[in-house]
Amino acid sequence: MDRIKCERDMTIDISPILADKTSGSYSYTVKILKRISEFIKNEGAALSPEALFEEVHQAGRRLIKAQPNMVLVRRYNNQLISFYKRTLKSGKNDKELRAALVEKIEELLAEMESSLEVIARSGTKVITNFNKIMTISNSTAVRRILEEAIRQKRKFEVYVAVSMPPGEGTHLAEYLSQRGVKVTVVADSQIGVVMDEMNLVLVGADRLYEEGFVNKAGTLPMSLVADQYHVPVYLAAETTKVLRESERTIKNIGEEGREVYLPENKEINVINYYYEKIPFSAIRKVICEEGVFEVQEFQSWYLGD
Repeated sequence: MDRIKCERDMTIDISPILADKTSGSYSYTVKILKRISEFIKNEGAALSPEALFEEVHQAGRRLIKAQPNMVLVRRYNNQLISFYKRTLKSGKNDKELRAALVEKIEELLAEMESSLEVIARSGTKVITNFNKIMTISNSTAVRRILEEAIRQKRKFEVYVAVSMPPGEGTHLAEYLSQRGVKVTVVADSQIGVVMDEMNLVLVGADRLYEEGFVNKAGTLPMSLVADQYHVPVYLAAETTKVLRESERTIKNIGEEGREVYLPENKEINVINYYYEKIPFSAIRKVICEEGVFEVQEFQSWYLGD
């Protein structure tokens, strides 16, 4: 009876993850996998394998629903669920099943980390001493490239668009500044004022699809302004973020309008979207865990028929 009551009451708490509006898809995925692993270790013994499966499944679904553009969350959650289904049929006892799940999560996290390490090494090839680099938002892939450049003793400056709302560009700015990088925060509306001083633009992505990618709103105007000034734009992203639009529609969920403006006149409409589609034609090259690709070559390898 106690176990049945416990199973009814339990739910994996992902509210801190859902409340986070400044992290990218990599960080979200790491957080949900670690939260699930923690739940399995601490609470899993009180649940039947079937009830634990439902907990894990629903936690992933809630985050996917909240962040439909974050392909990493979807992909790694689906891998974990598929593994769980196979393991349920393997004949393992409850303790062995939980241990296998925790081990699988560690494998997935290691796989993600390995991809980022390669991207970081490849990405530093486009950075030379005394470069001025512009970026937007708080991409983990971009941050890791810059970290590797720091490790290699490169001297460079970074201009970070504040990325409002909610302004997560400032998180990246503070992070880099603490590591000795000269950083300038730029208002989103003023990127054109300094773009002619830049040597390159580095951006991340939450999703890659046939004709382009999805990233923080503001990436498209930044890329177009860069093109106007003949500044190359490099996209840094894992190939695990590929999800064709023919397979799943790209959704744009509106956020709270008051983050932009709280009008006195209720007849005034306010638009607030965190993400936008950017065509591949707006960028120069793609940096992924397989190397640095020309855009058409990348499309052919990873998004072709």
